[in-house]
Amino acid sequence: MKTTISLFIFALVATSSVFSQAKVSLKIVQNGAAIAPVNGEYDLKKAPFSVEFTFDVNAVDGVFVNADFTDGIYKIGDKAPLADLQDIPFKLVKEDNFNPNKQIAINSDTWSFWYYNKGTNEYRWDRDIKTIDANTVTATRTIEQVYFPVKEKTVKMTEVGEPLYLFFLVTNPYNQRGVVREQYRQRAKLNFK
Repeated sequence: MKTTISLFIFALVATSSVFSQAKVSLKIVQNGAAIAPVNGEYDLKKAPFSVEFTFDVNAVDGVFVNADFTDGIYKIGDKAPLADLQDIPFKLVKEDNFNPNKQIAINSDTWSFWYYNKGTNEYRWDRDIKTIDANTVTATRTIEQVYFPVKEKTVKMTEVGEPLYLFFLVTNPYNQRGVVREQYRQRAKLNFK
């Protein structure tokens, strides 16, 4: 029993230190201005918005994104382990390079992977990537509509009235994966008024 408790405490400490190692920042932007969250919630107009993700290209290859109008993944919280963490890289929605449709996929069971690969000029962000320094970039994903892959239906942001729950997850890079390890997470509840 003591061994089990010790291992559990070690896992919690290791997980906490891993979360703090990722050099990333994430912003929700509307009309050119970053929106400040209040208790993790963002109040937006019923209009297009964007997600700005700043990261070290040597340490991070992208961000997994779960977007849904239900809070199933969102309510897991900031620290609780994700039960299907090892399966997330295999539960991806197919998306186009350079975000030509300016959309976010909505699905409670699958994830998007917004990655950046400078070497192959292939990525799921908008085409213009801002270089901050030799190792750091800011990638933007413009959202003008939500897309429901199962129904193959889109809805413009001007028509969205219910909260949109976003869960962002950064793991160890693909070329360093054996076991998927969480490095960073951020949750966002977007309210549209």
